This record gives sequence, structure tokens and C-alpha cells, in this order.
Amino acid sequence: MKKTRNISIAAILLALVLSLLGTSCSAVNPTALTVNQWTLSDSEFQSQIEAFSKVYSTSGGASQLKSPDGNSWATSYTSAFLNDQLNLQLAQVGIEERGLEVTDADRASAKALLEENFTNGSGTSVFGELPMSYQQTLIDGVAAQNVLGAAVIAEAQTDEGLRKLYESTKDQYQDDLVCASHILVLAGTGSSNAVPTDAQYATALTSIKETQAQLRGASNFAAVASAKSQDTGSSAAGGALPCSPKGTFVTEFDNAAWNQPIGVVGEPVKTKFGYHLILVTARGQLTFEQLKDSLKQSVAENADAIVSAELVRIAATATISVNLRYGLFDATTAKITAPSGATPTTVAGLPLQ
Repeated sequence: MKKTRNISIAAILLALVLSLLGTSCSAVNPTALTVNQWTLSDSEFQSQIEAFSKVYSTSGGASQLKSPDGNSWATSYTSAFLNDQLNLQLAQVGIEERGLEVTDADRASAKALLEENFTNGSGTSVFGELPMSYQQTLIDGVAAQNVLGAAVIAEAQTDEGLRKLYESTKDQYQDDLVCASHILVLAGTGSSNAVPTDAQYATALTSIKETQAQLRGASNFAAVASAKSQDTGSSAAGGALPCSPKGTFVTEFDNAAWNQPIGVVGEPVKTKFGYHLILVTARGQLTFEQLKDSLKQSVAENADAIVSAELVRIAATATISVNLRYGLFDATTAKITAPSGATPTTVAGLPLQ
């Protein structure tokens, strides 16, 4: 016969007291967001979101944060706010994983960037109007994002990183491609919606010929392109464009890229944008070595997407929880989305819907 274990009334009462204490603590100190050991309490969240909304209102954007009645916060706002906090914390997790250092100079740069971004309608910075603790959270997080982003991009542009990119996308490189760099002088504004005048083309031609005179063959093309080209998308890369199949560029540019000699700077080419000096570096079915510069350019042009993918990877290894009143965490995207039919609550005296 099984013996019945006796449990004292005192033990039962103790267990009840402990369970009530646990419930009481979670009710008194609820959390809005947790990432590993870091926690944003509900009270901190309420304080931050209210402070942010006051600062945001100085730029005339407060109405975007509220419902049509003007008395409640939209869950799209609260989830977006928490997404920013999540990204800042994931960046700091990534910094710790890699053993990277965030210096005082990094924090100073982050603060300067935040001061520039937090401006009112007259262009005056209002970042200093946020609570000091919130300012420091943003400074630390943005500094971590910048350091992590630089490390991730540098890693992606190593030979090993470029080789991985090439192997994962090599189906794109099976056809004939042309790799070219260019220097652009705009005719007029360079807008595709405005046809340059003859006078604007003449001015651009004079300017491109002056630039052409500064070239020593192809040897200093990248340096001159970085200094003179008005194509902001490629000038930072010495004028280099991604290796591309026939038909990628506007007709006049495409014809020159596919017909002029490799390694020789061609004569100015007129397009709807202005005048170009074009240097073809490779053409045909290209090897990894021939594509490396183009792959580096692709990494630079897709830096935001690459860093976002790294944050998704970090999130997959982190412990993340979100208060369901404010949003739902999607592990596949590492994003917090607004809850559907969320129950109204209160943020700094206002109902949160």
C-alpha cells in the first residue's frame, strides 16, 4: 500500500505566500522588452516614449504618433519604438560576441549623429531635452551599431567574405558581363525628368574635358573619379560600377562599355544625365578574381541589408521577450510588429491602443 506523504499546513501557506509575492513583483514591475539580461521596464518604457513624443512634436510629427482622436498612442508607434530599442541591444550583444571595443570617440560620434537627427523645425537640436538616462541608452546603442556595422562590412569585404558572396550568387555571373568605372559630369540637375539644354550640355562637355586632361591613362582614374565624379553612388568607390550584363545601362553608356578597348579611358560619352568618361576593366565570362572589385561594391551598396541580416542572426541566439500589449516578436525577421486588437492600456496618462 502506497504511503501518503503528509504536507504541513505551514508549508502550504509558505508556498502560497511565495507564489503571491512572485505575482505581485511581476505586476508591480512589468517589462516592456527583454534581451538576454537587459530589461526595459514598463515604467522606463512609458517615460521614454512620452519624452520622445514631446521632442518629436517639436518637428510637427506628433500627429503621426496618435490615433484620429488625438488622445491615444498607436500600437504602430509603440512597436516601432521598441524595434529601435531592440536593434540597439542586439548591436551590443553582437559587439560582445565579437569582442569589439566601443571607444569614447565612438560614443562622441554617435552623440553628434543623434544631435543632428533630433532637430526641431528650425534646425535646432533637441536631443538634450531627452532624459539623461535615455540619451545615454541611445548613445551607447548607436555607437554599438556603428562599430558592429563597420566590422560586419569589413568582414564581408575580405577575400573569404567575398568568396562566400560569390559562391552564393554565382548563378548571376554565368553570362557575359562588363565591369566599368566612370566619371560623370552632370548636364543641368541630372534629373531624368528634365532634358538638359544645349547650353547645359556644352558646360558639362567643357568640364568633362578639363577632368579628362587630369587623367594619366587609367593609373589615377579612381582618384580623379573620387574627387570629380558627380555620380554620388559610385564616386566613393573610385567610380566603379557593379559588373553587369548587356542592356543594364542607358543605351549610349552601354554601347561604349561593350565596345571600347579594355583598360583604356574612352572619349566623353553623352547621355541624358550629362557626359561620362568610361574605363572598362573586364568583359566576358568573368572569374572570381575579376569580379572581386564588383563584389566589394555590391557589399557597400547593400550595407544596410547585410547589417540587418547580422542582427537577425544575433536575435536567433538571444533570449527576447516583448510585452504583448506593445507588440509581437517575429524571430524570422527579428522585428516587433504591432499586435492585432491590442487591449488599450496607459502610457504616461494616455491610453495606448
